[in-house]
Amino acid sequence: MTLWAILPVKPMTKGKSRLHGCLEAEEVCYLNRCLFEETFQKLKACSEIDHILVVSQDETVLEYTLQSGGMALKENLQSSLNDAVSQALAFILETEPGMILIIPADLPWMTEEDLEELIRFHRDGQFMVIVPDQNQWGTNAILLSNPNLLTPQYGRRSFQKHAQQAASLSVELIVWLNKNIQRDLDSPQDLLIYNKIKFNPIHIPTE
Repeated sequence: MTLWAILPVKPMTKGKSRLHGCLEAEEVCYLNRCLFEETFQKLKACSEIDHILVVSQDETVLEYTLQSGGMALKENLQSSLNDAVSQALAFILETEPGMILIIPADLPWMTEEDLEELIRFHRDGQFMVIVPDQNQWGTNAILLSNPNLLTPQYGRRSFQKHAQQAASLSVELIVWLNKNIQRDLDSPQDLLIYNKIKFNPIHIPTE
């Protein structure tokens, strides 16, 4: 069965809002671009993924996607994360329905091996695999047997809301606690740790 990876990406100037107070605008854009490109390349390296669908309002993101072999979907204006994911799911339903993997662009500790292990959870029949965030409140990754199983409810208590959807549809629910996927980059402390493991710490490019 075809496996789609959905990668919703905010405009480079808007992502990582919690870091806007400690970074300059150019640094925020640079960080967001690094996170997006790293995530895209990890998805591309995963042989089980057939299509990477990036949904964004940012033209530079969409251009990078097309140049890198992905599929670019221009996000509707005045859209939220839930709207963007819903738009991507609808596109897939019209194009080539298959399994769905939804991954945000801010999981720098996630590895290609983590992705491959997550995908191996797929089952025959209807299923939903959820990787929550560290606090088990948010949703950091979802693997679905088909696009019709999810009405995106990202935001407060999204993990519980998505799990309740699986229960209401009587599909198999698997909750996987993976420390790398559960960990996103949100705080200045996260950024300090991220910089320590990077060959090129986040900074404003000289050119």
